[in-house]
Amino acid sequence: MIARLPLFLLFLLSFAGFSQSGTWVTLPNAPVVSRHNDLYFVNADRGWIVNGNGEIYRTTDGGDSWALQFNKPDAHFRSIGFLNDQDGWAGNVGFGEFGATDSIPFYHTTNGGQNWQAFDTFSGPQPVGICGMEVYDANIINAVGRVRGPAFFVRTTDGGQSWISRDMSAYAAGLIDVHFVSPDSGFAVGLSNANHNQSSGVILFTADGGNSWEIRHTSARTGEWCWKISFPSRRVGYASLQRNSLSPIYFLKTTDGGQTWSSELFRDAYYFVQGLGFVDEMNGWIGGNSSEPSFFTTDGGVTWASADFGSRMNRVRFLGDTLGYAVGQTVYKYTANPTAIGRPAATIPTTVELAQNYPNPFNPTTTIRYYSAGASHLRLEIFNVEGKRIGVLLDGTVAPGWHSVVWDGQLATGQEAPSGIYFYRLSDAGARSHLTQKMMLIR
Repeated sequence: MIARLPLFLLFLLSFAGFSQSGTWVTLPNAPVVSRHNDLYFVNADRGWIVNGNGEIYRTTDGGDSWALQFNKPDAHFRSIGFLNDQDGWAGNVGFGEFGATDSIPFYHTTNGGQNWQAFDTFSGPQPVGICGMEVYDANIINAVGRVRGPAFFVRTTDGGQSWISRDMSAYAAGLIDVHFVSPDSGFAVGLSNANHNQSSGVILFTADGGNSWEIRHTSARTGEWCWKISFPSRRVGYASLQRNSLSPIYFLKTTDGGQTWSSELFRDAYYFVQGLGFVDEMNGWIGGNSSEPSFFTTDGGVTWASADFGSRMNRVRFLGDTLGYAVGQTVYKYTANPTAIGRPAATIPTTVELAQNYPNPFNPTTTIRYYSAGASHLRLEIFNVEGKRIGVLLDGTVAPGWHSVVWDGQLATGQEAPSGIYFYRLSDAGARSHLTQKMMLIR
């Protein structure tokens, strides 16, 4: 086992011939608990973390300091997400799981976390608990629950004014994480049996916003379930597989946008896997163990090496190519130097494609790349976190191939856009579809 530096030290990680794509540091003033479950940042400075002690902490300086905002000891907070810097949601795992006695699935804030109110009003069956949550854009949040069941999917498309809930027991015994690749198409991951020894990992897919689902993959082994899912691009995705005992340890990978999934070897020796996150198709991290640090790959999961950080790492979230955060026993921060603009896809898209902007975060300009398979009328728009359109970068017929456009950080009025999260949306008039990506402006 590789010895770990104390949690209160910052450290630089590098290996001769095999180095991580960026630098992870342990934030020295972050709270240390058994495990923080999730985090969410609305910009480089302002973010929140939640844990099983019923605690919600906030930072306003990029993790240099943290303040406890909410403490509800009978709850077990499993997930958190914010539509903007004021409007946020925290998911509670629910009564009977991990000793929690609070049956309220959601807590909601409208003032940046200063106050949190219980929320349990859904159209459809009441979800027992929430485990995984993803903010897709300024209006859409998707969430699932819960570990060891029962399985539910919940969703809002109007910024949290109303929520639908669907019983997912026909597809899975429990659901743990969720990721959408477009407003209507997404994946949920979890387990086939609430008894871990009899369970396999399950990946579900929807193409209609969660109204109907299909089982895309069930892992070949028992004694495991899917824990976290990460899609660094539209074609390449990963899902972690947790095993409570036995080995070897695998993870799941897709290279065709989630149509098919393959089991890939992580490690022959036992390792308790939970958290997983990829900053691009090749560079990613896996964690979860309490006796060993997390591991990283630079070749899409073919080989792995110790990363020397991240005890009990449960969630990794990136705000762009060069900034990210992770939580486990404490909080970890990722920074990287800018890389080459727009990594071209290994295969040519067959319709339209919208790449992650570069650089991201940015100041004052960023490049947005998009692809059209045929002559199409495309519209590229910029929205703020409140869902208000603030600019149009493209509106017309586009020839086949890759193209790029630069956003100068200006509003349609000619004024400078303030620091914060923005969304850019590419709409294809012919296909009546659109793709959305997130970016961050730092002044």
